[in-house]
Parts: sequence; structure tokens; C-alpha cells
Amino acid sequence: MEGFSIGDSLLDHMSKKDILSEIEINKSAYNYLSDEFGEVYLYKNYQKYDYLSFFVRPKDKNFIIYYIGGTITYDDKIKQCLTKQKEVYKEISSQFNIIRKEEDSFPFPWDSSGKSINHYISLFLKSGVEIGISCSEFEKNIKIKNNYRDGLTVEISTREVSKWLRNHIN
Repeated sequence: MEGFSIGDSLLDHMSKKDILSEIEINKSAYNYLSDEFGEVYLYKNYQKYDYLSFFVRPKDKNFIIYYIGGTITYDDKIKQCLTKQKEVYKEISSQFNIIRKEEDSFPFPWDSSGKSINHYISLFLKSGVEIGISCSEFEKNIKIKNNYRDGLTVEISTREVSKWLRNHIN
């Protein structure tokens, strides 16, 4: 994705200081982040995505990438996002041998208003890699408070990170 792969070192694209700084900044924003995995964001002029995010182990001296997510913002344009989600699904399903597909929409558990919704498709590959394609739409006040933006996220993660996220987010 945009020149990054699972198993690469994030040090090939950022300094150790910048990686550790990003991990520390994001730790307080997301209650599921821990010493096991930290999240790093990169905002550059990518071909397809507005920004990328990565999960790495904070104590790994090589900062190996276990998760890559690319996001395209669609503020207040959920129908466009859902159309793009279907296009991305068709593209990915023609390129990979998918052994299982899950699809659902649900409110984010951390939003007590129930108005922040995640529409997702999860694709499971034989290798253990999971590909997620989701459209997130956030309640207006949550967007303002947290500087969140509605958007499409395509994510590729190892089985290890997918399991860890499920145990920490739900």
C-alpha cells in the first residue's frame, strides 16, 4: 500500500524519534493502544490515500509494520464512501484468494449517542492476513471534539494485530 508492506521496517520511512513521538501522541487518543502496539500516522501526498497509519511494537528496535491503513476522507458524504467501498472490494477480491468475508454496520461502542457508525467488510486470506474496508461516519460533536473525519479506510493487518484489536476495541 503506497510503497509500504507488512513486515517492512517503518524506519525506512521515518526516524526513530518521529516514530516514538507519534506513538506517544496517539497513546492518549486511543484507549486500546498499549505497550504491545502503538499507532503511527503519516500525512503525505499519497497517490490514493489522504493519510496512512501503522501499528508497530514500541519496544521493537526495527519498528516492523504489523498493520497498514490508508484513509480517504469523505466528510459528510457517506454514500460516496459506500460506493468507493464496493469498488475497492471488487478490486481486492479479484486479486486475492479470500477464504471468508464478513460484512456489517454497527455503532462505535465508545460513542454513547449511537450516531457514529462503522460500515465494514472484512476479508480473510489463507495466509492469515486480514483486509478491512470500512466507511466510518462520526457524530458531529465527536468530529469537532476529536478532529475526526468521515472516511474510507482500507487496512491490511497480520492475524496477530487483528486478534489484538478485536480484544481491545470491543
